[in-house]
Amino acid sequence: MKKIILLLTISILYTQYCFSQELQTNHSFNTNYKNQITKINYKAGYKVKVINIEPASDGNEKKDKIIFTVNKFKTGKVGDSLNKILYKKANDFITHKMSREDFIKFTNPIYPYFRGVRAGFYTIPFKIRISDFDFEQNINFGMNIGFQFRFNKKIDDRWLYEPSIGIGLSSINLNNKNSNVTEERTASAFSTSFGLILHFDKNINLGIFSGLDLLGNNDKEVNWKYDKKPWLGIGINIGFSLSEGKGNGSKNDASDPN
Repeated sequence: MKKIILLLTISILYTQYCFSQELQTNHSFNTNYKNQITKINYKAGYKVKVINIEPASDGNEKKDKIIFTVNKFKTGKVGDSLNKILYKKANDFITHKMSREDFIKFTNPIYPYFRGVRAGFYTIPFKIRISDFDFEQNINFGMNIGFQFRFNKKIDDRWLYEPSIGIGLSSINLNNKNSNVTEERTASAFSTSFGLILHFDKNINLGIFSGLDLLGNNDKEVNWKYDKKPWLGIGINIGFSLSEGKGNGSKNDASDPN
């Protein structure tokens, strides 16, 4: 009996979690649609917001009722007329219903511009020393935090731009041209960076970084000429998500009546 109660509890919590992920998400109709029960016509481009979900009595998710409101249209002759039908009545929101199956078929999600925060590891295979435009192979490995934004609110995980900041360690090649050493050797430096990563899709990223390398105290006496001076580099980024933005845009987004 305890196992059955536990399973039921887990099932209820999981269902509530799934529903909470869908609530307050924004969508737009991808084609014209007429509700056969209410006879209301929804045109392609109408923006709506999910406010509740009614589970089907037989447990069939396709029959769940998605309850939504239509975003307010811009004021004007056409917009005001549509608002009376679709948006407000006696100062209350009019709610609309569709089966989950139809809702998925006839609408597309609208994502917020801010997608979330990411933490990841990055490596920069070479750097350009800005002070004298010198190219330098460099083993740079560190961790960065990025803030992802979408170019297009209708695309979830492609065409993103991500400002980021990071810290790491660099392996520095010391020689008699860049420092006061008689024999070539390597040293370690603490590296700070900031940059911009472009995500064309999940597997193709391009990152442009800049930052400073700071030699440790044990190597200060070598007078490395690039110590604490800015560099530029192209980075390869490997990341994992810390948070994902929920698909809830502003209530004030206006639907396009045309």
